[in-house]
Amino acid sequence: MIRRCAHLLPILLLVFGCSSAYATTLTIFAASSLSEALRDIARSYESGHPTEQLLLNFAGSQTLATQIEQGAPADLFISANRAVMKRLKNQDLVENSQALLSNRLVLAARRDLQPVLTGIKQLARPDLLLAIGNPQVPVGGYTRQLFAELAADPTYGQKLVNRIEANVVSEENRVKAIVAKLLLGEVDAGIVYQSDLAVGKARQLNAVPLPVEHNPLAVYPLATVRGGRTAESFVAFLHGGWARRIFARYGFSLLGEP
Repeated sequence: MIRRCAHLLPILLLVFGCSSAYATTLTIFAASSLSEALRDIARSYESGHPTEQLLLNFAGSQTLATQIEQGAPADLFISANRAVMKRLKNQDLVENSQALLSNRLVLAARRDLQPVLTGIKQLARPDLLLAIGNPQVPVGGYTRQLFAELAADPTYGQKLVNRIEANVVSEENRVKAIVAKLLLGEVDAGIVYQSDLAVGKARQLNAVPLPVEHNPLAVYPLATVRGGRTAESFVAFLHGGWARRIFARYGFSLLGEP
């Protein structure tokens, strides 16, 4: 009988090994603009914490917030703006909210676009096809904040902004969808995060700086989802030097820096 159990042991380890390999599994909900950076950070974290596994769920911040409101299991939420996080906080769905990173908008244009875009005013030229974010998602909200500030500045003015808005042919729910349309040649220009042009084929696009004084600072807060597992170790790792260097490599600015 003992011998039979000994023969069964390797089989049991094979069957149940995957489920028992990790002492802790953390589910991280994060804004889609963090996809590449957070995947690299997760790999680094797991290599130093072999008993922990990170499950990453990326989508628009608004979509993720709705999932949390509907009871989707999550341990940590990283949003692309404060408003979405505040909404969850007001419902007592998250706690220990803190600012993590910042980002900026940038004007992205097809490299083969002629004449070449060199500034925001050229978005008003006739027949230009512009993609921006849906007003319900963070990048869309920041874009409209940019437009409002440009309209109030006599250097630009409301008439210019009206002409720019008339060229909008697409409002996307995900900032990466704007990048995809640019790469496919479906639009001429788009307003995205500077971090979106730091990776992959997006580097083929031209990045045109926006007026610094009117470019809103996109702050990325993180919070623990109430009822979820404790993620203190991973949060500490996110604030550490290794993770912060990865974030910087992907175009995110560290809070306190320009």
